[in-house]
Amino acid sequence: MTTTSPLWGAELDHIRLDSDNPEQLAAFYRDAFAMAENHLDDGSRLLQGRDRRLIIGAGATGEQPYSAFRLPDETRLQAYKSHLTTQGVNLMPSPTPLFGQNAFAVADPDGRQMVFGLPNPAHLSDDGPDGHPPGRLQHVVVATAELAPMVEFYEKTLGFVATDHVLRDEEDGSQTLTAIFYRSTPEHHSFAMFLSDGARPDHHAYEVSCWNDIRDWGDHFSEQRIPIVWGAGRHGAGNNLFIFVEDPDGNKVEISAEIESMTWEQEPREWPHEERTLNLWGTAWLRS
Repeated sequence: MTTTSPLWGAELDHIRLDSDNPEQLAAFYRDAFAMAENHLDDGSRLLQGRDRRLIIGAGATGEQPYSAFRLPDETRLQAYKSHLTTQGVNLMPSPTPLFGQNAFAVADPDGRQMVFGLPNPAHLSDDGPDGHPPGRLQHVVVATAELAPMVEFYEKTLGFVATDHVLRDEEDGSQTLTAIFYRSTPEHHSFAMFLSDGARPDHHAYEVSCWNDIRDWGDHFSEQRIPIVWGAGRHGAGNNLFIFVEDPDGNKVEISAEIESMTWEQEPREWPHEERTLNLWGTAWLRS
């Protein structure tokens, strides 16, 4: 398929979260998100369930050092690598043990790494307790104080396709971009950015199949005595149903359903900077 983006077809495979108490954080995801826990050779922990996995390492609490996207096949991976090389992008060794030897990383203007590769079969598994609703790792979102250079990098250099812009009206009649959603598949976004007062992780999300799955996750969180901190609601941008919880380090985690699908040709839309853009049903978590 001919597309406008060499990144088209890339899906979020896993992320890494760091903590000064990685044992506690790993136990949370093991129990709250029905994952099996395994120790990796570098001392980090792999948490893995059906269609979802993440790495937890020792480090500064609240850091999310990298997000790892898998390409559809080796041919597409090499074509994407060549695309970045011709732009003069500095390619770095992959930091993740979950991808094969041809994986590579790039650093964005805020210093976080984006990793691209193919999963290492040695680490692929559907481990995790049976009987839980689905939850596919689907998107990751960051906050930044420097939205303009980040937009230039993710859109022009990496090739993410803009889906929605959120714009704030200023007193002088101008508009300020406060959020942008990007897709790399037909799903509304696999990556997004919010304007904030600094560079930090915002949240990551697990996609389920329907409203009843959100209900079942909510019941599971209740059994674990984990409160829902936002939702239930429906996003305006993306049109997906959602609930949010927080892990012990304060990282926000979303359960999402029915996220909107779009073709790569569709032009980005504009949304006002208001609560309804983020939650059609009620109050919203506004970052700026």
